[in-house]
Amino acid sequence: MTGGISGTRIMAALGTLFNVLALNLVLLIASLPVITLPAAVGAVSVALDRWRRDGEDRVVRAFVTTLRSRPPLRATAAIGVPLAAAALGLVEIRHFAREATLPGRIGLGLGLGALLITLAALGYVLQLAADDPALPPVELWSLSARLAIRNLFVAGPLSVAAIAAAAVLTVTDPGLLLLGVPVVLVHVLKLTARPGLRRVQRTQQAGSPEPDRHAALAP
Repeated sequence: MTGGISGTRIMAALGTLFNVLALNLVLLIASLPVITLPAAVGAVSVALDRWRRDGEDRVVRAFVTTLRSRPPLRATAAIGVPLAAAALGLVEIRHFAREATLPGRIGLGLGLGALLITLAALGYVLQLAADDPALPPVELWSLSARLAIRNLFVAGPLSVAAIAAAAVLTVTDPGLLLLGVPVVLVHVLKLTARPGLRRVQRTQQAGSPEPDRHAALAP
């Protein structure tokens, strides 16, 4: 009996590993043109949700279906803009870090704060875009930013740690990109968003028989 249970767990672990590697591979292939990266990341986010919530372990099929069915321009705008903002924030911080003047220090502080909020919002952007693909990009960014600010001291450090760890790993050994680091990073970022989203859902359920996410997120 023990041997059978161990064998089942091993097979389940191997299946999970295979799915992660397969999903990671299609993500890298779909992202090769670079401009398709946001849509590919969004498709990975949806595939991970269907795997976790619905037991859909054909993750590659879920990825391809999502990539084909969702408008590429909307996906690019919804997820691409926050990714670009994070990259721009890093460039600005690098610039201001070289300035020894007072304006430079002020710019560095403001840049660090903006980058922290942007990184904290990435998990919310991914999850909200997966849950509601029809949500207009501007509204998606606004909701994500509000949630990120409300949960900044939890989502912020966790997001920074996850992204920093992924960056260090891939710089140390670029081959790790093929071993699931991008997909794991997407999954971890989504995990950082769940506590804040659950808190909103509990507030909605306690405050109104017909929950309104927009009202719950209003300042």
